[in-house]
Amino acid sequence: MVETGNPYRDNVSRLITWGHWFSFFNIILAMLIATRYLGAISWPSTTLGITYLVVSWIGHFSFLSFVTYLLTIFPLSFVLPKEKQLRFISAIVATLALVILLIDTQVFRLFKFHLNGHVWQLLLDQAQTEKGSTWSIIFVAVPTIFLLQLLLSAHVWRMVNKRKRRQYGNQVGLALLICFILTHVVNSWADATLYQPITMQKANFPLSYPMTAKSFLAKQGWLDLDEYEREAESQDSDGENRLNYPLRPLTVSVPTRHKNLLIVVVNSLRADMLNNINMPNLQRYADQKMVFKNHFSGGNDDVMGMFSLFYGLPGHYYPAISSDKRPPILFDEMLRQDYQFGLFGILEDARKYRKSILSGLRKQVFISEQGNDETLLKDWQQWLDKRPQDRPWFSLVYLSSPGNYQLPETMKGPFQPELTKVNPATAYQANNLPKLENRYKNSVFYTDQLLEQMLNNLQQQGMDNDTIVVITSDHGQELNDTLNNSWGAGSNYSPYQVQVPFVLAWPGRPSQQFAQPSSHMDLAPTLMQGMLGVRNPARDYSIGRSLFDTSPRPWLLAGDQNDFAIYQGNTITHFNKQGDFQLLDLDSYRPLKHSNPDMGAMIQVMNELNRFYRHP
Repeated sequence: MVETGNPYRDNVSRLITWGHWFSFFNIILAMLIATRYLGAISWPSTTLGITYLVVSWIGHFSFLSFVTYLLTIFPLSFVLPKEKQLRFISAIVATLALVILLIDTQVFRLFKFHLNGHVWQLLLDQAQTEKGSTWSIIFVAVPTIFLLQLLLSAHVWRMVNKRKRRQYGNQVGLALLICFILTHVVNSWADATLYQPITMQKANFPLSYPMTAKSFLAKQGWLDLDEYEREAESQDSDGENRLNYPLRPLTVSVPTRHKNLLIVVVNSLRADMLNNINMPNLQRYADQKMVFKNHFSGGNDDVMGMFSLFYGLPGHYYPAISSDKRPPILFDEMLRQDYQFGLFGILEDARKYRKSILSGLRKQVFISEQGNDETLLKDWQQWLDKRPQDRPWFSLVYLSSPGNYQLPETMKGPFQPELTKVNPATAYQANNLPKLENRYKNSVFYTDQLLEQMLNNLQQQGMDNDTIVVITSDHGQELNDTLNNSWGAGSNYSPYQVQVPFVLAWPGRPSQQFAQPSSHMDLAPTLMQGMLGVRNPARDYSIGRSLFDTSPRPWLLAGDQNDFAIYQGNTITHFNKQGDFQLLDLDSYRPLKHSNPDMGAMIQVMNELNRFYRHP
């Protein structure tokens, strides 16, 4: 250290040198704690992706640690140039920073998102109400880390005062800076080229906002944004198989006599439409079969609803399933057992399902793309008449009239007055709301007549005794019931958009009404075990369970890739991948004040959302 004759300046210079080395050793500690992130994520499959992961781990936590020093210890070196006091305060600051990092690693390992205001408040409430909680580790970590910081600060002070001539601080600092810069430069390249083994890592670490440069590259003429968007939309997983679905190979006792399967999905059919007024024919049928009175779709739109129905998985898995082009294991097993497939109406917008439900189906599968429900049923009846008699069959019939507010021009429904044309610009005005509701009810009433034709045709051909029939919907339909200007579907997770009818006819089983909560994700396990003879537990391929399992269940789940809703009793816990929470009343869909989510249910749900991914 150079003596200048100015005690204040000399002391500040010595403290700054000490602070740099103290910060360096805390960088090492932060990186050690951050290895918990590396153990909780799915590692990329390429050498470049792994190299980037290691470099970003070094660069990011070096940057966070050094910024913490610049914002706290560095200015204090000028304001409080007293060695003992500064070292003590620095130890407190470093302890708090590392403890927060440790808490975040725990949150990330459990929930796969990072700390925010909602999560922090939830943790504080849990710490006050639960003894022996996971978070009790913090009470051990705080004094341990603080003692380590005191020892470290003393060691660094002694090291600085030895005034060794050869020191490698500049070289080490340059190496860490290069790692930080490479993290952002390489991510910009990966983002522009859609290199997923790198872009998939953007949410691995807290406060990570890697740089992108699409706008700059487009201005320079080096990137075509339209082509970029097309490639991003159609991009596969870069050959990377992230799913472990099913968890184990299936063990099957193939039935000696197969049952046929008919699944009818009515687009946008609300749960409260199943009654003697709106759907009298289906209600009479349901009275003689099994009806699930408290049934929820797995999503609030058509894609997530259909996905959850046939895969038995939440929509969180949809991107990975689509990237891998993985068909439902239910379909795989039916094809293996030589079921003849007939799909009707599902291809009205084939792009939605080509990489998921429809992937892997053989060419001999009969597909009708009729958009008119009445014509669609004629195709179904012809297919049923001409099919081979020696093979079991599966048919999926998708009726779209309620979702489109459609019914024949010659038909005048019983609910009047109605909107004759649904113009989005005027249909949702307050004065048109009763007419819009009547139009919807008339389209439901018309669909009920079509269902009666289908079920009568099945009975007339003598197939009702060996055919399992499922009648349900992909999602509900809101008519501003929550008074939040919400219409149709896909805008919230209220029961109006998620709760749907579910009628099940199973030969040999008596009529019954089930009051316990059930989910679309329960259908695949029910059919796999009861119809196809699969002996594996449902957890090997689904997060649902058999519909006939009447034991209490703690929660139901609905959602998509980004948003999730947990249904527990009279509450809905809405949260997203960023960790934002909101607790809502099930009936009113209004926020519940001074309430927090159930931590146990949250942990269970997050485990389910990650159980079918491959882990390091």
